[in-house]
Amino acid sequence: MIFDKRKGSLLNYIQMPLNVTTPYATNLGTGYKEDGTPTYILSHIRLTTFPVVDLIFSSLSKDAIIETEEPILELTDDNKIGYNYNVTPTEIKFGFVTVDSQRIDISTGKITKKMAKFILDKQLRNIGNVLERFVEKELAQTQFDALCYYFYKQGVDKIENHPVISLINNEKWYDITDEIQTNIKKNNGQFDEELAAMKIRTAKMWSYVPGF
Repeated sequence: MIFDKRKGSLLNYIQMPLNVTTPYATNLGTGYKEDGTPTYILSHIRLTTFPVVDLIFSSLSKDAIIETEEPILELTDDNKIGYNYNVTPTEIKFGFVTVDSQRIDISTGKITKKMAKFILDKQLRNIGNVLERFVEKELAQTQFDALCYYFYKQGVDKIENHPVISLINNEKWYDITDEIQTNIKKNNGQFDEELAAMKIRTAKMWSYVPGF
């Protein structure tokens, strides 16, 4: 597959720029000028933004992970279980993972899908805790969920120095979905369609405005 892209657009959906939410306004993509510059109008719907410390993941990011990942129901040799949760030596020693003051039994090395989803809550909260440390600007709930989903896929260790975080902190709101959708090729130069699909989903989540 060939992936096409314009400034502000979704991969392969280049007729309209994506919507842009900032702490100050919500702008709806309307089209492109002859020179390819995206155009926007101010929306009557303004998404409320919050300091990241006041945000927590919602079903938007959690469901996106569940829909695209198959949980590991038996502890692997490298101590992964559920949705790629890294079980710590302490958790292995005592035979449980603590989530919201509740103990998930892993003493048999096996869990259910329901337990995997519960452990995923802990993983997403951990991602949120790291985002709190590095994201300096207010975000809408959908934007926070987009980051939780994105860095679940890309790796929490990427957050601190990631270009997307830098763009947010420098208020380059119109460049963020473009950056999210970069680097979609494998080492052999071919497009990674699974990676592209993840980045498209992230960009759509980031730019979501109810009713549009």
